[in-house]
Amino acid sequence: MITKLTIVCLCMTASAMFGLRHTNGKRARVRYFASCVQLTDALIAEISFRRDKLTDALLSFAHNDKTELRAHIEAYCAAPFAPFAPKGKLLKTEEKRLLSAFFAVLGTSDAQTQVFELENYKRRFEELYAVESEAFRKTGTVGLKLSVLFGIAVGVLIL
Repeated sequence: MITKLTIVCLCMTASAMFGLRHTNGKRARVRYFASCVQLTDALIAEISFRRDKLTDALLSFAHNDKTELRAHIEAYCAAPFAPFAPKGKLLKTEEKRLLSAFFAVLGTSDAQTQVFELENYKRRFEELYAVESEAFRKTGTVGLKLSVLFGIAVGVLIL
């Protein structure tokens, strides 16, 4: 009997961990695009008013960021004018292209044109943020709940 209860607990724990991983992945995407919007806001303000060195502005933002964007910013700042391709499993191919184009545009034009381009990227990031936050609101915690229910169902079948 103790063996069966142990197996049931292990099944429930494993399924709950799977659901938690799924939920955290969706939440990470929402946070990532929220950080992208904040980054474009910070860069617009930096370029419009202070006009400090671009890599300094990026690294100061990355210092406070807790998402995967931090690693992308640090990789870009290591070689600012080299072709940049974001790595990681969080972003889809289209989103990686968008981020690559975003970093390719930085520092390539005068301040007024740069602000205009950043505002366009900000709108794109806001759209992605809205889509991801809506998807998370609708189905973000459903994966966790379903996985727990699946673990309970497996446990009942074992007993």
